This record gives sequence, C-alpha cells and structure tokens, in this order.
Amino acid sequence: KVVPASEIPDGWMGLDIGPDSVKSFSEALETTKTVIWNGPMGVFEFDKFAVGTEAIAKKLAELSGKGVTTIIGGGDSVAAVEKVGVAEVM
Repeated sequence: KVVPASEIPDGWMGLDIGPDSVKSFSEALETTKTVIWNGPMGVFEFDKFAVGTEAIAKKLAELSGKGVTTIIGGGDSVAAVEKVGVAEVM
C-alpha cells in the first residue's frame, strides 16, 4: 500500500519511499555534481520494499555516466547497488 508518510496508519511502518519521493530525489539529484549515498531508501532486502532504493540506484548510475561523482558508503548501500547491478559504474 502506497500512502504519504503523514497518512501511514497507526501500528504500520513506512518501509520504502514512494513514487513522489523518488521523483523529488531524482529532480534534486539532477542539479548536483557530487553525491555521497549512505543508506538505502527502504528495506531493499525484500523485493516489495526495494522499489525506491532501486530507482535511486539507477538514477545515480545514470548520473555517474554523465560525469557526476558518486560515492557509495556503508555496507547496506553497497549491497543495494550490487543487487541492482549498477555498482561497477559508480
């Protein structure tokens, strides 16, 4: 179920970013020359909650191809870009 963070029901947890957040992050990343990414966007180990992390990893790979310096820090972030298959371009 995708809802804004402010509408997450009591007792539930937000386990991934949604499409609006992916769009916001992607737009913000377009204006940068260097990115340091430390921490996945969701619980990417479960495919259902990996959508946001995968989208941002692919965006960072795209930007790396355009000359943006991309630094991936932390074991979970490295595991995420490896899972998506874009680690070699960063």
